[in-house]
Amino acid sequence: MITEIDYFCRRITLKNMSKQDTPKEEAIVDIQQVASKTEQFFEQNRKAISLGMGAVVVVLGGFFAFQFLYNKPREVEASNAAIRADLLVEMDSIRLAVQGDANFEGYEAIAANYSGTKVADRAHFWCGVYYRDIAKDYNAALDHFKKASFDDEAMSVELTGCIGDMYVMANDLEQGASWLEKAAKQANTSASRDYTGPMYNLKASKVYMELGNNNKAEALLQYVVDNYDKRSQEYGEAEKLLAYLKAKG
Repeated sequence: MITEIDYFCRRITLKNMSKQDTPKEEAIVDIQQVASKTEQFFEQNRKAISLGMGAVVVVLGGFFAFQFLYNKPREVEASNAAIRADLLVEMDSIRLAVQGDANFEGYEAIAANYSGTKVADRAHFWCGVYYRDIAKDYNAALDHFKKASFDDEAMSVELTGCIGDMYVMANDLEQGASWLEKAAKQANTSASRDYTGPMYNLKASKVYMELGNNNKAEALLQYVVDNYDKRSQEYGEAEKLLAYLKAKG
């Protein structure tokens, strides 16, 4: 027989159970609503989403096609074309390596015919060396150096320095100083810092002195004195020039 107390206890228990179940039911309803809205969104925007995904596939496909069907074969072709010129550079026959002859393409032709390849970058660099050291055409040398590019850190420093040198030789001291300072900053943190660092800091400081910018020159010279080997030739020259600028005030 159910007593009045048992009756009320059961009612309270059922009421509590009912309260606990309600949020779960609401949660199920909410999830169903979200799923329904998501499905509705995709249904309404199916065309735009399909076009967007199609565009991504086209871009990625184009990129890989360019890399593997065009760029890599072209790089191999350029490398084969440059074999003779590369050998001539090793033999110090830079003029012939650049100009080529009836039997092979020189660096000048390779740079023009295979633009955008790493081989063309190397070809532009050696053309720059030829016009700088042999032909003495500094504008042509500058043009070739500016078209070159290297992933190698030491070569990148040297290339930047060559551009600065050519601006100086072309009598554009402002640009020359700027590029030589850039080369100095690259050199200071590069693997070749002990060799190229003092050299380009010193070169840049001298051009700034010619421009009358002694503050810039002094800062570059001070960097050499503070950070590089005291036994190097550049250190001794930097120390003398720094003492001169400080005495001059």
